[in-house]
Amino acid sequence: MKKFLSAFLFTWLFLFAQIVSATGLDTIKNISAEYYANGKARAWQFVELRTYSDHGTHHAALVAIKSKEAADAIERAGFGNVWYSSIDRLELEVAAIMHDTGMDGGKFKTYTDGNTLRKDHSLNSAIHVLENREAIATLGVNVDAVALDCMGHSKSCSGVRDLTSREQWTDCFNRIDSAVELYNQKFPNAQIYFDKSTWTNGDTYQKPSEKNPKQLVEIYNFNRETLARSAATIAALRLGDANREAAQFPYTQGGETIEVDFDSYVTPAKTWRDEIAKAKIFMIDENGTRTSLLTQGVDTNGFGRMYMSGEGNLSMSCEFNSKTQNVREVFKVLHGTSFPLSTQECIEERLGELDTMKKFPVEAHIIIVGDYSKLDKKKISRTYERYCREATRKHQFPVTFEFIGG
Repeated sequence: MKKFLSAFLFTWLFLFAQIVSATGLDTIKNISAEYYANGKARAWQFVELRTYSDHGTHHAALVAIKSKEAADAIERAGFGNVWYSSIDRLELEVAAIMHDTGMDGGKFKTYTDGNTLRKDHSLNSAIHVLENREAIATLGVNVDAVALDCMGHSKSCSGVRDLTSREQWTDCFNRIDSAVELYNQKFPNAQIYFDKSTWTNGDTYQKPSEKNPKQLVEIYNFNRETLARSAATIAALRLGDANREAAQFPYTQGGETIEVDFDSYVTPAKTWRDEIAKAKIFMIDENGTRTSLLTQGVDTNGFGRMYMSGEGNLSMSCEFNSKTQNVREVFKVLHGTSFPLSTQECIEERLGELDTMKKFPVEAHIIIVGDYSKLDKKKISRTYERYCREATRKHQFPVTFEFIGG
């Protein structure tokens, strides 16, 4: 009877916890939805953001799924790795939901252009987490860890391009502290805080700087175990964030639908800029109005066309390769002959995420999907064989490719 009651109590507590967790996540999703709606409006305010890919609720929901996929692979490949540790799936999901809320610009800074806002978006997302400390804490997760995850999800915005670098982590923590201080100065009656005690007690030591070995810098004395846990979580979030499905969710930050003519690439082309020079790519608003990215002033630097054609040509996932024991990032190229240089540029962006996972076993594999003529298959093989050689040499991990018939 006692065993029965114990089992019943355990089951009841487990189900109760699941219900509480689901309800709490709904609350966080509702909170994030308001930030994402404001971020969508911002995209119409700044011309630099109009061609930026979706960083709203659809994207956040997909990142939550893709990040868990990456977490499974990272834990299996990183077993016993002192620089990476187990990943709290609930913390990861909350971070995925909140990670791009900062695209709204926050409320403690003023922005005059979209590029500056975009560079600050991960820091603003971290601040949004701290603003909602009480709501997030009800889930039983470490709110400060979620804030750090949001800050760290962007390698460029956070400055942490090496997840094992204590110097870069120190700079990252200091940037959050500075933002919190600025926020509290502006809103003295709505104080927030960032508690670093999970990772460090604040003690520092000096070491030669990574940027300039002749200069000494102050580095926090970190707890390796907790830093490893954050490194693993952020690695999963970065890969989940990178693996957007633009073909399935072809939206811009402003909510316009993207339409790409995958036959409109220029060939032969020496650079991706040459390749997208005449690309027929349109953004369609909710009223059905079509805007070509070739319209003057819409995509002046060509990055919109490059990302829309390149990301739209890819389906990406993360898996554990049981043969090599590596985390493997998989890129399915949906149109093998189309926009190859733009596609490779987008693959490069993702390989950059793997680059940040220092001291970790990673690899990348490109799959060309579909049936092709002998001539096209020869051209595609030549293009991707060359790219894989160059990428392997540049990134110092295996990058391979193969064909799979459609």
